[in-house]
Amino acid sequence: MTDDNAHKVLDIFSYFESKPGDVLGSNNFVAVGTRRRWRMADLQEGLEEAHRIGWIATAERGWRLTENGFRESSKAS
Repeated sequence: MTDDNAHKVLDIFSYFESKPGDVLGSNNFVAVGTRRRWRMADLQEGLEEAHRIGWIATAERGWRLTENGFRESSKAS
């Protein structure tokens, strides 16, 4: 389940056609998560897991997609 939630985070980066280094703010995650009827607790868990495994990194105003995260999200495309 945690891995599924981490993939939801990558799905949101994909939704915005993000490339490595692009930053999304919490408003982006809430907007897409709400539209898809995802629980905010699941998204929070996904952010924590994606950060732990190196798919995203913290940024001044949100979360930055890493090269590893971009490669992982490309696998699902």
